[in-house]
Amino acid sequence: MQFHTCISAIIVFFFMKIFMGLKIEGRDNIPRQGGLIIASNHLSNWDPLIIAVAAALKREVFFLAKEELFKANKFYSVLMKKYNAIPIKRYGIDRKTIRISSSHLHKKRSVVVFPEGKRNLGKENLKPLPGVGYLALKTKTGIVPTLIEGSAEKMMDLIRRRKRVCVKFGKVIDVSKLYKSFSLLKKSIELSNIVMKEISLLGKNV
Repeated sequence: MQFHTCISAIIVFFFMKIFMGLKIEGRDNIPRQGGLIIASNHLSNWDPLIIAVAAALKREVFFLAKEELFKANKFYSVLMKKYNAIPIKRYGIDRKTIRISSSHLHKKRSVVVFPEGKRNLGKENLKPLPGVGYLALKTKTGIVPTLIEGSAEKMMDLIRRRKRVCVKFGKVIDVSKLYKSFSLLKKSIELSNIVMKEISLLGKNV
């Protein structure tokens, strides 16, 4: 992990612990080595940073971010890239993004993906896009289903502990069983649905 990333993670961790009541569960489910996809639900713009901090003690992460964020202003674009953000088109499978993400995974790094493709403030998860399944099958990479709760709550509610932010990491999903079944597109859709189901189940575990 790069020095500036490590220091930033420590600072942000204490900020989130104090002001957001950050709670982390299942961090031992994150392998320390090897390519890995961390697939999470998506509630707010805090989510990539929350996951990066939650996983920091185990490993550094790279995350996919909608390309609109890189166009907001030049400074923000440079900052996003400095902290391992990869621009992605919100809809469809972007070949450039797949190529860049695959390169990170082949280098035994971890990549954060939001299968829903956008923020979801509803109680039920959205239907996933096939991208996470496609990326996992294309690179033969395991997936850690991840649930974020509370990141969209009002800051004052978090500070007063009426609500709190919680991150739950599930057990690695082995994708090898899908290598030889159906077409790649069908397998991608099936795997993406499995991932969202596992994320939903994390919310039911107490």
